[in-house]
Amino acid sequence: MTAHEMDPNILVGPPLEQKIHVSLGEYLLPLMKSHKQNVIQVDGETGESLAADTLLKRSIRLAKWFKHQGVSVGDCAAVNSENRLEFFIVPLTGFLEGVIFTGFNPEYTPWELRHVMDLSKPKVVFCSPRTVDKMLSLLHEYPCVKYLILFGKERRSHHPKVVMFNDIMRNADTEELDKAYKPVPVDPKEAVATILYSSGTTGMPKGVMGTHHNLTTVFEVISTQMKDLMMNNDPSDALLVVIPIFHAFGFILMYINLIRGKSIVLLDKFQPRVFLEAIVKYRVTRLLVPPPLVLFLVKHPLVKEYNLSSLKEVRSGAAPLGAKIQKELKEKLHIQHISQAYGMTEMTFAVLISPPGAEGKIGSSGKVVPGMMAKVIDSQGRSLGKLQEGELCFKGPLVVKGYVGDPEATRNTIDKDGWIHTGDIGYYDEDGYFFIVDRQKELIKYKGFQVAPAELEALLISHPCVDDVAVTGVPDEASGELPLAFVVRKPGTKLTEREVEKFVEDHLSPAKRLRGGVIFVDEIPRNPSGKILRRVLKERAKNLKSKL
Repeated sequence: MTAHEMDPNILVGPPLEQKIHVSLGEYLLPLMKSHKQNVIQVDGETGESLAADTLLKRSIRLAKWFKHQGVSVGDCAAVNSENRLEFFIVPLTGFLEGVIFTGFNPEYTPWELRHVMDLSKPKVVFCSPRTVDKMLSLLHEYPCVKYLILFGKERRSHHPKVVMFNDIMRNADTEELDKAYKPVPVDPKEAVATILYSSGTTGMPKGVMGTHHNLTTVFEVISTQMKDLMMNNDPSDALLVVIPIFHAFGFILMYINLIRGKSIVLLDKFQPRVFLEAIVKYRVTRLLVPPPLVLFLVKHPLVKEYNLSSLKEVRSGAAPLGAKIQKELKEKLHIQHISQAYGMTEMTFAVLISPPGAEGKIGSSGKVVPGMMAKVIDSQGRSLGKLQEGELCFKGPLVVKGYVGDPEATRNTIDKDGWIHTGDIGYYDEDGYFFIVDRQKELIKYKGFQVAPAELEALLISHPCVDDVAVTGVPDEASGELPLAFVVRKPGTKLTEREVEKFVEDHLSPAKRLRGGVIFVDEIPRNPSGKILRRVLKERAKNLKSKL
């Protein structure tokens, strides 16, 4: 009996014939060889490029260096860097050697870095000149780190544990590809390939463990759902990535491009003119971007100055995209295909996508992808039928192994039957299209980044002048949501808004700053069990802002 027959309210995606039963290294090595001299990455600002065979040569060189240094299966290699051409050599090497890849936000403060270092316990950390000093300041606390490997040409430190990436790579590009090299075999369903970070609603970011099998499943799903992206024969079919590679969305785009074997134009950060010029210069055909960049294309006056006729597809993810914006983009730029998808770091990639050949429904995140199952449940855990709002739950081969070092959080998210409870509220219609009506219960989505109110609250309550605090998001057309703090001062103190904002700026990365402001209140509204009534606060914030 099928799951749908057992419960007709369970929606089952199309069948998925899974043919890949090897590790990522065993799968990707022959594929990368077949791409030969295809340009696979381009720096959108400098024009510097990286061919597939060069990327593979460098990855095999790094794999041998790993072996020599005793970095082996199950160990972790971290990258703390902005987007750059060297970045993805590290995860590819990890796939080949069975070494776990993790990426750190280069904007992390030392306070945040300690948290992700404690979770991942890396043996080596790759840094850019922008991040190396921060890492050096923490090195004495982490004897597990054997080396910091520094990208770039400039030797910024003579610390004995700092090794230059270019020294490891010396002459690698001119040597013949080592045809005798073989990837290290691992169990694809058990071996962890990546630890990517997701801001849970209960505090600091959690390390999400994705397996080799999770990532090969991504390819098998995308091959059926995005055939034009994956299977076309146009060598100039270019993607553009401005999303940070340490973010799950950016990481997966880089990964699927390794399989595509075509150009991906890489930008370090979003700068309006650079972004638009890159689309024109490299004839970018496809954008997979968060909603703020879709909004930029619709609203910003600069867009009119550029010929963006090369664009034929825009897909949005990382946060819900409004139906109105989706429609405006289609009308303004005459793009053939515009749609949005839905996924979470805990589900590796998108689990809702508009089916191939279908434009989808405006405002919808799509239908269940092949191999996955979905249901909408009420507060009692009962499955609901069409057009009934409830919590979205999913099950199938894209669901990750769990959170590193946190079995309790894993149990609270993935139930005993393998269903992942997203915390997102939505419904499906009579055609099986899903609509997201509310963001994750507490997370603030700022420009596609997840900001956990609990993390900000834990920091703010440590301030000597704060008696109580609650953080919520306020809507913002350009950014999605902005973090706003409601603060109760301790009696007799004269804490100012600016002092609160500065306290956050000194401890947390830029996405978590209180751009929504600070409001001082006499008390924080809570229910009888002490839970913060965030909806009350959101309404109060909306009323206060409307009066300004």
